[in-house]
Amino acid sequence: MKNETKQTAGQPSAISVASGNSQAPVSEEMELAVILSVVAQSTSICEVGERLRPEMFSHPDYCLVYRAMLALYQHEADIDMLSIEREMRRLDPEHAARLNGLGFIADRMLKVRNASFIRTYAAWVIRCWVLRQAILKMTVRIGEAQRADADVVGLLGATHKDLEKLEEEFVTHGTTRTAAEVSQRVLGEIYEEQERRRAGEELQVSTGVDEFDRHLGGLFKGEMLVLAGRPSMGKTALALHMTLAAARQGKKVAFFSLEMTERQLVGRILCTLSGVEPDKLRFKLLDDDDRRRLDRAAEELRKLPIFLIYCSGSSLEEIRARCILLQRKYGLDMMVLDYLNLLNVTSGRADVKDTMDLALGEAAGKVKSLSLEFNIVTAVLAQLNRNCETRPSHIPVMSDLRNSGEIEQIADSIAMVYRPEQYNELYDDVTHESYYRVGRLFVIKNRNGATGEVRFRYNDSLTQIYPYKKK
Repeated sequence: MKNETKQTAGQPSAISVASGNSQAPVSEEMELAVILSVVAQSTSICEVGERLRPEMFSHPDYCLVYRAMLALYQHEADIDMLSIEREMRRLDPEHAARLNGLGFIADRMLKVRNASFIRTYAAWVIRCWVLRQAILKMTVRIGEAQRADADVVGLLGATHKDLEKLEEEFVTHGTTRTAAEVSQRVLGEIYEEQERRRAGEELQVSTGVDEFDRHLGGLFKGEMLVLAGRPSMGKTALALHMTLAAARQGKKVAFFSLEMTERQLVGRILCTLSGVEPDKLRFKLLDDDDRRRLDRAAEELRKLPIFLIYCSGSSLEEIRARCILLQRKYGLDMMVLDYLNLLNVTSGRADVKDTMDLALGEAAGKVKSLSLEFNIVTAVLAQLNRNCETRPSHIPVMSDLRNSGEIEQIADSIAMVYRPEQYNELYDDVTHESYYRVGRLFVIKNRNGATGEVRFRYNDSLTQIYPYKKK
């Protein structure tokens, strides 16, 4: 074991070469997440210790800490902060003294990530290491190829072997597990969630629409809901209703609007909470009762953990950066994006017309990745094309979504918002129930449950959503 430790100690030189390349992919945030996960729960190193090696870290400081952790793990010693610092001093006294032990990450220890995601963090560190190694090896081969006397056959063979070896490394250090291992872990997570539910904790996020909750079971972290519809169908009204419902559960929600300003958003929310008609805020006069109700609504809104961000013309990368800041400063449970079609997805693309639909599909995939990365609920609004306007039945279908194939594959659930009154449909042809102020929500995809129709009621100004109860 000692020999292994000494061998590892000689690796940081490779790291410094990789780090010197400004184009090399680095993963310092994920490397720190691995370190913090082990500090928070020492047994979590068992999940990654056999496949994540110290030289895979791009940051020399995190590399030393992980070397110390790994040495303790290999010697079956207890892993705590004192033993880690002692091992760091043994491995590299000068470096450890310069870092003041673990003092250099002390300010981050209060924001330790969930140790159960350590495999995800480690997989990202390994991925970036493989890419850096590929850059290093290909740089060498490029230099050889530029020589006038280059052996083409030998060069191609050596390049193939380089890539083959990296491919083996990547597969070897992947997350392949037996069904028995996975089932044991999953059952443990299920039983833990059951205990938390039994204790009264609400794990899922409510949509605020009873029938919708019964269909979906609520909204779950790591999953993406797509709420689609034609203009003026009530997408934003439903999204704001869901935002308020989640915030009233104590969930921290970030609402990103690429269409409405902060004033418009706050005005909509205040009208929802107070029942005051939006026309009175825009161009009519408020009476004393209106002002009292608005003041009470503003007081309630101040107590809710909602972050409203107007980000017209923003890219998903900018939105992700904002999520990182919110996650670090406040924590985050849910993100709402209003709406997908207004994202800046053409930056850096040569042919806008040919790539728009493809770019929207890619953006949806990135939103899904964001929900997994931050372990949050994501609700994405999307606008449908005009196809439903030309059909005898105006009820939307999956193909009305732009790039529907890509979005259908990525989304965990898709619901289409439809207001019959918009098309002068006054009652249900089968039950003859009135469609007066009734919205229909067609759940056309539900990865973890049933599809079907959900109904809700709304007021004249579409600022308030109510449960649908048959009269």
